[in-house]
Amino acid sequence: MKQKQKIFFIYPPAPIMNREDRCQQPTSELVVIPPLPPVDMMSLSAIAKKRGYETKFHDYSLKNETVHDFIRDLRNYQPDFLVINIASTTLEKDLSILSAARDLLEDTVVIVKGAIFNFNSYSIMQKNPEIDIALRGEIEEAFDEIIQYKNFKEIKGITYQINNKIISTADRELKSDIDYLPILDRSLIDNSIYQRPDTKKPQTIIRVSKGCPNHCFFCLASPLNGKIVRYRSPELIVKEIKECITLYNIKDFIFWSDIFNLNKEWVQKLCRLIIEADLKISFSANTRVDTLDIETLCLMKKAGCTLLSMGVESGSQEMLDKMGKKITLEQIKKAVSMIHKAGIQTYAYYVIGLPWETKETLKATFNFAKKLNTHYASFYTATALMGTKFYDYVNKNRLGEISYEKPYIFPSVRSYELTSQEIFEANKKFNKEYYLRPTYILKMACNITSLTKFKSYYDTFIRLLKAKH
Repeated sequence: MKQKQKIFFIYPPAPIMNREDRCQQPTSELVVIPPLPPVDMMSLSAIAKKRGYETKFHDYSLKNETVHDFIRDLRNYQPDFLVINIASTTLEKDLSILSAARDLLEDTVVIVKGAIFNFNSYSIMQKNPEIDIALRGEIEEAFDEIIQYKNFKEIKGITYQINNKIISTADRELKSDIDYLPILDRSLIDNSIYQRPDTKKPQTIIRVSKGCPNHCFFCLASPLNGKIVRYRSPELIVKEIKECITLYNIKDFIFWSDIFNLNKEWVQKLCRLIIEADLKISFSANTRVDTLDIETLCLMKKAGCTLLSMGVESGSQEMLDKMGKKITLEQIKKAVSMIHKAGIQTYAYYVIGLPWETKETLKATFNFAKKLNTHYASFYTATALMGTKFYDYVNKNRLGEISYEKPYIFPSVRSYELTSQEIFEANKKFNKEYYLRPTYILKMACNITSLTKFKSYYDTFIRLLKAKH
């Protein structure tokens, strides 16, 4: 009997990060962002298994493992394909493992994926000859064709090296119907590792849509996934939810999208199917503040929605306008009030340190955040990722050399009026002081309904007290 070919999927030794393309962020120093399951790797594994491959995944960051651990596993497993998820902010460190393992890779096809390869695959591969193929755009179909050993030059959406030449094929068109995406291969991972922060129950991601009609200054959603929102069918989403419950006893979900609440009819149909199937799940999703209505929110609550996250970004209308957010402070306040009225918790994201940031706009943002008083809030420093308008603006206006020393914690560049250090100090102050307000502590204490929740909140409180950043 012929031995199965093997594919080894990895997150390389690096800081613990969520590496999905538009949400590349470290989790070890953030307050309420847990490590999330490796969605793209589970997607590719589902494809590979249908083609008869054996697959394995390892996250070397979660256990603080090193390149030596990777080399050991590579030697023992001897995969036919090695697939590495690369983050833009840890690019050099992520790729350094390849030169260290060069002698073991002679018979292995090395494939890399990550947002940065959509914009800079050629020069990265020039510096890293160990890479055989870089995936660009939506990766599933290209990967499927690669592992079927199709001629590389006929595969759209890849950059590859052959005979010391680097060749990029045509971009792969974005499909309007994304039901072709496979149900994730959750057998690839230990699902118990990925937990909902407050209950410590297993939590997974369900991909529900792709694309965003807006193109905010700092965001990769539109450059990566297009400006047209493309939806999976509610029926297929419910089928995947049922599989998670039946096979893995997972009942907590993140509905993964670039913008969840844009299509009211689609959201309502999905919620009704969940209710009709009596699935008794909980889920969180993201939204823009200008896409909400109380009827849909109440239906979402009935279907199991416990949390909605939203990009508030700033408490300064001037800053919102300059970053192309296309929302108002009044819309934000109305949305938060509406979500709370429906009985759903809120999570607000803020970004500080964009080029026009001043001491006055920083103060306005933190005061606004306190008035909104969402259940959770994260303050991020502006990170100029390649492919965003922000990245291009920094280079055009000479705001400094972009650095990813501590992405989303220490800013990648200064603003016109504030130094990087001043922005960093504000970020540190906001994240700590928001959660240590007596009124906030009292509010969240009223939400404690179990010993597990008490321990979760207590652990977070202690982390904040000890936090250096």
